[in-house]
Amino acid sequence: MPESLIYPRPTAEVAGPPNLPNLNYTGLPVALSSVYPPPDPLPKPSLPSGQRKPIWGDDDRIPYTLTTHIVPAAYFREDEDIVLPNTPSADGSMTKEERKICIQRADLKLRELRRKYEDEGRRPQHKALWLCLNRYVRKHTKGGLTLFFAHANGFHKETWEPTIMSLLSSRESQALVQEIWVWEACNHGDSALLNSGKLNTLIHTRTAARDLLNFLIYFLPSTPGLSPLPTHIPRVAQSEAQRRIKNGFLSPDSPRHPICAVGHSFGGTISTLTAMSHPSLFSSLFLVDPVITYPNPEFYYTPSLLGLGALGRRESWKSREDARKGFLESDFFRAWDPRVLDLYVEAALYQDQDTIRLKTSPIQEAIVFIDAGTGAPEAWVRLWRKELDSRIKLRWAMPGPGKPELDPRRNATRDRVWLRPENCSNVRIEGSGHLIVQERPALLGKEIAKFIEETLPESRARL
Repeated sequence: MPESLIYPRPTAEVAGPPNLPNLNYTGLPVALSSVYPPPDPLPKPSLPSGQRKPIWGDDDRIPYTLTTHIVPAAYFREDEDIVLPNTPSADGSMTKEERKICIQRADLKLRELRRKYEDEGRRPQHKALWLCLNRYVRKHTKGGLTLFFAHANGFHKETWEPTIMSLLSSRESQALVQEIWVWEACNHGDSALLNSGKLNTLIHTRTAARDLLNFLIYFLPSTPGLSPLPTHIPRVAQSEAQRRIKNGFLSPDSPRHPICAVGHSFGGTISTLTAMSHPSLFSSLFLVDPVITYPNPEFYYTPSLLGLGALGRRESWKSREDARKGFLESDFFRAWDPRVLDLYVEAALYQDQDTIRLKTSPIQEAIVFIDAGTGAPEAWVRLWRKELDSRIKLRWAMPGPGKPELDPRRNATRDRVWLRPENCSNVRIEGSGHLIVQERPALLGKEIAKFIEETLPESRARL
């Protein structure tokens, strides 16, 4: 591979974080004792958007079917209910200046709330929430890997489909991959619709990691079989859950192999903290420009540009056609692969009476951006302290040369992809910025396929 398309390993050790008390993380990111589902029985909601076919439809060259499912989120939540700040009204009643002031006040309030939580500690609670997931499974032969995909902030589970199509277009990958699970965080997409009226809290990256652990321990079916699954996936047997808590998927009698997690941006941070909390669930991590950045002590004392952008985002249209037209007027959306944009119009929006709205509201997107000041540095510090098990293979997929970087400091990106140098590699996706999943899904899918084929030869021997 050309040297310009990888970051070479630094000749010196990566410098450590600032010596600050709030960066002295102790214990695991998520204690397994805090991971458990809500008590049964729960009223079972219907799918907000129904079942659909994948974009490859009935193309027999990609013999994978799609079904959509619901599971409970973790019952323990780190953050208490609060009164969220007001955001600009969607009815056009505010002047431009009033909107600007409203957005700035909302950003300030969210940062103040987060500072208060970090300084005074959280007030956890129990709350029953739901998660929505897509499952892609090979139609015929059994055997193979299970992959898990986690989206970036502001996106939805279907945004991965062009990448998955590229991955599964290879016969070699088809021979290795039995099933793929793609989730939506509790305040995103269809999950957000299921949890409508219950999202009046901040959200910590650890909360999302706890939700992922809850799914993997208590709800991921015992075998990646061919049988259809119900919409509401039942809990695994208590004996199986206890085996997973103790040994993950490394137990000699486990019917499953450890999984490969693929996470983009916010989803990469979640995947990393989850793997640190229970490494025996994972074989490998493929991180797509994850929000794992050097700690910035001033983060909560300066306006969040991404948070401000989210708070000011338009969230309603007269029709999907009207929404698409508006998206195509923006350089941001025009840079996307057309299939990704089609899926955004189809699956990131929903019909609310006579209005089309974003499933992920601007305030929820802003809440996640504001949390970058806690989740991102925790993942950075823990990687620097080598807390990710060296057995877990690690690949970073990063923006191409000449593209903006999450951390603009000199050599910051090179340093972060080598925070844990053992069993690690990286690749730069030519022509793409941070939104690799949206801008270059075909290239990304091929890189994931290569990663599976190159770094998991033992899997091929098992099949």
